[in-house]
Order: sequence, then C-alpha cells, then structure tokens
Amino acid sequence: MSQVFLFAGTTEGRRLARRLGAAGIKVTVSVATEYGVLVLEEAGMGDSVSVLHGRMNTGEMTETIRKEAPRIVVDATHPYAVEASENIRMAAKEAGVPYLRLKRKTKDSPDRKVFRFSDVSEVITALQRTGGNILLTTGVNTLSQFANAEGLRERLFVRVLPGEESLAKCEEAGIRGRQIIAMQGPFSQEMNRATIHSYGIRHLVTKQSGKSGGFAEKVFAALETETAVYIVGAPEEEGLPYAEVLNRLGELLEVDLRDTVTITVSLVGAGPGHRDYMIEKAKRSIREADVLFGSQRLIEPYRTEKKTYPYYRGEDILPRLEKLLQEARQGDPHVRVAVLLSGDSGFYSGASGLLFYLTNWRRRMLLSDSGKIEMKIHTVPGISAVAFLASRLQDHWDNSYVASLHGGNEEIWKEVLSHLSYEKRSFLLTSGREDVERLRSWIHGTEDPGKYSFYAGYQMSSTEEIIFAEEGEHPGIGTEDTKKVPFPDILPEGLYTVMIHNDSPDVPPEKRERQALAGLPNDAYLQEKGVPITKEEIRTIALGKLRIKEPAVIYDIGSGSGSFATELGRILVNSEIYAIEKEPQRADLIRRNLRHLSAENVTVVEGEAPEAFRDLPAPTHVIIGGSDGNLFAILSELFRKSVHARVVIPAVTLETKTELTQLLNGTFTTEYTIQDAEYVEVNISRNRKLGRYQSLAGENPVAILSFQFGRRPGA
Repeated sequence: MSQVFLFAGTTEGRRLARRLGAAGIKVTVSVATEYGVLVLEEAGMGDSVSVLHGRMNTGEMTETIRKEAPRIVVDATHPYAVEASENIRMAAKEAGVPYLRLKRKTKDSPDRKVFRFSDVSEVITALQRTGGNILLTTGVNTLSQFANAEGLRERLFVRVLPGEESLAKCEEAGIRGRQIIAMQGPFSQEMNRATIHSYGIRHLVTKQSGKSGGFAEKVFAALETETAVYIVGAPEEEGLPYAEVLNRLGELLEVDLRDTVTITVSLVGAGPGHRDYMIEKAKRSIREADVLFGSQRLIEPYRTEKKTYPYYRGEDILPRLEKLLQEARQGDPHVRVAVLLSGDSGFYSGASGLLFYLTNWRRRMLLSDSGKIEMKIHTVPGISAVAFLASRLQDHWDNSYVASLHGGNEEIWKEVLSHLSYEKRSFLLTSGREDVERLRSWIHGTEDPGKYSFYAGYQMSSTEEIIFAEEGEHPGIGTEDTKKVPFPDILPEGLYTVMIHNDSPDVPPEKRERQALAGLPNDAYLQEKGVPITKEEIRTIALGKLRIKEPAVIYDIGSGSGSFATELGRILVNSEIYAIEKEPQRADLIRRNLRHLSAENVTVVEGEAPEAFRDLPAPTHVIIGGSDGNLFAILSELFRKSVHARVVIPAVTLETKTELTQLLNGTFTTEYTIQDAEYVEVNISRNRKLGRYQSLAGENPVAILSFQFGRRPGA
C-alpha cells in the first residue's frame, strides 16, 4: 500500500517522486514505457518509491488504485496527453480517492520552448522576432495571415492535405514548390521528427487539436529535436502548480515538503560587447542562464533566445530575483541568472556593488520563512575597455595611469586632471561625449598642448567602432593609421574609452628632488640676455632674512628670472608662492624655470605691482626684487593687505638704496612704521683665472633691508 499514487510523465512528475521519496513517503509511480522506468531509476527515487510501467485503460487504472489504496492520486502526466489525463481523473473518481492535477508551466518557458498564444496575430509577432524555418501545421484557413506577414513567407514550410483546394490556397498565398508538404495524416512522432530534420525546422506552429489531430505526436517530436512550439488558441490548462501540489501533499501527510531552490547568479564580464571578445566561461554562463540582466546594448543580441531584463543595478535586479524565486517554487528549482557587465567584472565594474546587494539579499532570504533557498554567486572576468583600446592602437597599458570618469563629480575630475601632465600614458573610462570634449579642452588649455596625442575609442568591437584621434608632435607608438579618423565638429552619442599619450611628462611632486636649504647655483637657471638674476650668495642671505615658517603666503615682486620664487618652490611644501612680474617675456622665463627646476606651489602673476597683487591672498612674507620706482606705493598696499607681513628688499641701484635709507630713518611719511629692521650691505668678490694665477673680481655691492610692518601710534 502506498500513501501517494503518482502518474508521472514529465520532469515535474519525476521531481515530485524524488521529493516524496527523500521524505520517506511511500509512493507508487506509474509510467507508460520502460524508458520512463529507466529515467526514474537514473534520477534516484529512494527505497520508499515503487514503479509500475505499462499503458492502462480507465478500468485498469481504477483497479490498480483500489489495490494500492493511496490517500491521494496525483496526475503529473504531460499537458499534451489530454486523453490520458482524463482517464486518470475518471479512475480516481471511480476508486473514491482524492485527485490532484499537477499543472506544468509551459508558457514562455525557455528551457522547454513551448509557447501558448490566444490568436494567430500573437504567434506572428513572436515569429517575427526569430530566425530560421517554420513548420506550419494549422491548415490553410490561416495560411494567408502568416504568408503576408513581413519577413515570414520565405521561411514557411506548410503541411496541408494533398487536395486541389489546399494547393490552390498555397498558390494564392505565394507558397510554392518545396515549401509545400502535401500529405494525409495521421503522423507519428517519428514522422514528425523526420520532417523537422529534413526541412531544418526551428519553429513548429500547431493548434491544440487533441488525439485525432496528432497534437501530442507533434509536440513530443519538437521537444525531442529542441524545436520551439507555438500553440494557437490553446486553453489554459487546469490544475495546480508544483509548489501548491507540494503544499497540499505536505498538509495531507503532515510533512514539510518544500523544495530547496538554488539560485546561481553569474556576474559576467562581457568585454567590449561583441561575442568574439568574450572568454569561453562567459559564453557558457550566458548559454546556461535562464535569465539575463544587463544594459540594453549588452542583452540585445540575446533577446530572442532568453528572457532578458535591461537592468544592471542591484536595486532594480533584486525585485526580479524575488519573482524568479517564486516561479522556481512552482517549476524548476534551479534558477540560473547571468548579469552582463561591460568590460571586466573586476575593473571599474558594477560587480562590487551587486555583490553587496546579493550577499545581503541572500542573508535576508536565509533568515526568512519563505522556504529553503541556496544561492551561489560566481564572478567571470572579461576583457576591459582599456585592454581592448590598447590592442587596437597596438600600444601597451602596463605602467599607465588608469581611471574612470563614469558619473564623476568635480572631485574625481580634479583628481584625474592632476595626474595627466605627469603620466606617459593615461587610459580613462568616460560617461560619453561630454567627458571626451572636456578632456580635449583641458589639453588645448595647457601650456604645451603639442606634447599630447589624444585617442577616443567609440563603440568599440561593434560595427560602429571608430577611433577618433588628435595627435600632437610625437604620436603614441604603434598606433594603427587605418583605425584613426580626425575628430568631427560634433561627436556622436555613445560609449568612449580614451587614451592620452604624453610625449614629455612632468616629474610628479613625490618624485622630484627637493632642495633642503637655499643656495641653488646661478647656472642651474635658464637665463636670457637682459633679464637680471639675483646672485646665489645674495639670494641665500635674502631668503634667510625672510625667516619663513610654514604654512606661508609669499610674494616675489618684480620676480625677473624667478630665482627667488623658484628656489622657494623647491624648498617649501605647504606654502603658496606668487611670482609677480609685469614683463611678459620675463613671466614666460619664470614659468620655464619653474618647470625646468621642478618647483612646486608657485603661481606666476603677470601685471604691475601693486595692482597685480590686490586680489591675491594676504601675504605673510614679501621679497621685492624690483619695484620700477613704485616702492612706497607697493609697501602701502602691502601694509593694507597684511599688517604683520615680513618684508625683505634687496637693492642694487643708488636710487633704491636711498629709498631704503628713508624707510630706515623714518624720513618718509607713511601710515606704518617698520620694526625689527636690519640693513646690511654685502660686497662680494668672485675668483677668476688670470693665466697661472687666480684674481678676485668684485660684484656690485647689494644692500638688503629686512623688517616687519608696524602700526604708527595713533593710526
């Protein structure tokens, strides 16, 4: 005697038998063929499951059910075996045993490829999204609708009765020659299978015509050959879904029969997009998946093969996973999901964010009472956009600067732009053409744009792939001329990856040789005729008199060749230094010396003092190398900006020395006083060779006045 009498003929039936057997419930399973017995044995049913095989009529079924005396009969035969199902229902009623029909989900099921439609127009729409030959077995009355639909006529093979009327209908619809299969039924499963093979059929269209129309034989032949089946006007099947049958049996037998549902999620690096550039593991993950998630661009090639969702963010994917979990409890307990991600899953990818969402969701589901669940998460690498662009340009990307501007805020932009002048090669992932244009504008605004070559890979690996190029004086090594085109006036919308080749990168701050003390030799500077440079010894004394403590804000007024500002920029780390110079030629020389000697924190300000520094931050220290007759106006403005500034003024000319004496003696009326003042005059002689002897040559004596500002009493 058994507790459950199960008529099996489907995957769901075998699954139910195995689940009941695992719970130790006595089950008698009835299958029609010896092959059915073999499949059950291979699946491993357990000791509590016994198997009967052989076809039975209604009377034989009734007698067998009475003999076994089960508490319930479950009908899990194939949904297309309509007559067998009706016989089981009648037999259970005659035997006085409760009956359950397991309703197998067939609509839109990608693994079984059986689709139900209410009318012909729905079938036509579905077929137009596919490719491959179509076997039409719905008769001649609907033939013209299929033949006149865009893109279908050449793909149609129609099976009709071999009569004049049928052949005439084919002629009217434009169906001729080999496309017509004129035969009289009935057709066995073997004959249907042979027809599918002979004509290379990918899609079979039929009505649910019952036994006399050979419906089951057509469907089973299609399933055997993995041909998609389109059922026109099929009524909704009666019965309960798998999970509900389990619940009913669990309540009746007082056992928890809920299945463990396994969800496998693969985060797949899809490379640049084209299938040719995916690794084999990625392709296999996509093939095995029931459902694909990803951007519209990535999932589009699979839309006719798989169930697809255009989502790649965790907050959008999780609600769909919840729904897939519910469906899995009604059908196949193993849900396979692949999320397609551009490039490499570990390289500026959404994979890290998804892992956070998925692991938290898994933890929440395990703690809930919604049923048993097991979740597996795999990450599959891919070819990054950077590696792909480098290969297209026949360049390498090791030791390159790599960053992403996707959704970048100003802080990210500031960080990225701060690196570009120091790197030989930079690869950047962008959010679109606006980012590309901004990067080009940055290059055009640099002091030496000719040292940069700029490449923007557009829609890489697609049929629209282009590499836009704007090459400087020394292009990147190994670039392919055949792959490059000049930038258009307006870039097309789309995805871009950028490579910037810098022929002469600056030395980054952390690698620069930092000067510990003042005393840089004169010949270390770039010099031009007519532009004075303060001699090394005077420069060392004057800088010492500044008594700088960081952080500081320092003005070098009348900077000339920039010797003071440059040396300070090589010594100080946390200070702002402004080189103020009114002559454009000299300002350019200052900039060149700053680059030449890798000086930091120095800004060149072109203009005449005091106007040039009125909008600058208040100084803590000032050195005035040249005043062009405006010394007292400069000092008055400096006092107004910063009453506590420390000032050092080297003087070579008698006129300037006179002004320094007036300041020192207080004979020039000002709104300030000078405190802690010190006036020194330095006379330097430098050796020179005269034949076998050394001689001394005197330099111009230099006066140096240093002081702090102070307020005049009563001011």
